[in-house]
Amino acid sequence: MKRTASYVKRQHLALLALFFALGGTSFAATNVVLSANSVGTRQVIDGSLRTSDLSKAARTALKGNRGLTGPAGRRGPAGAPGAQGSQGPTGATGVQGAQGSQGPPGATGAQGAQGVPGQPASNLFVAVDADGTLLKNSGATELSRSSAGIYRIGFGANITNCVYLATAGQDDASLSEDYHVYTSRTGTSTVNVEIFDANNDAADRPFSLAVFC
Repeated sequence: MKRTASYVKRQHLALLALFFALGGTSFAATNVVLSANSVGTRQVIDGSLRTSDLSKAARTALKGNRGLTGPAGRRGPAGAPGAQGSQGPTGATGVQGAQGSQGPPGATGAQGAQGVPGQPASNLFVAVDADGTLLKNSGATELSRSSAGIYRIGFGANITNCVYLATAGQDDASLSEDYHVYTSRTGTSTVNVEIFDANNDAADRPFSLAVFC
């Protein structure tokens, strides 16, 4: 009798399950309430329990410490080049560089062709003796000696925009004293020549006059 009671105590769950199986589907298993701590290792089918079936303490006990970080995996192949981006704005102009050293002089070029002859420097000129005699003439139409040391030479052209140059002396005579020659213009075609000696007195002396236009 004791062996039977001990067997029933150990196998009560199995016997209860057999009872439900033999009793058919009309008896709902939800009507069975098992006593606390009545399910042991022998009553649990391997692999039938889920995490949600365990207590919080049991789930916590199942969690171990975090393991060490594994080694880095091999580097993957390079990806395809991306599309070219839009061109950026132009940068600011850089500072000017230092001036380079001067290069050697180049070779002398070939001589160019001779140009056409130019116009004469002046085609209006006279050479006058001390007494007012006209010795050389080009373009003069009138010559007079109005008083001592004052001569007037008229040209057949408008000389308003020209310059006048008078020098003392003659071709065949050297200067033997100091005297001064001044020029001015009257009207549009007459040049006045005034001559003064070393004492600043009017004096008749030979001279030459050229008009440059």
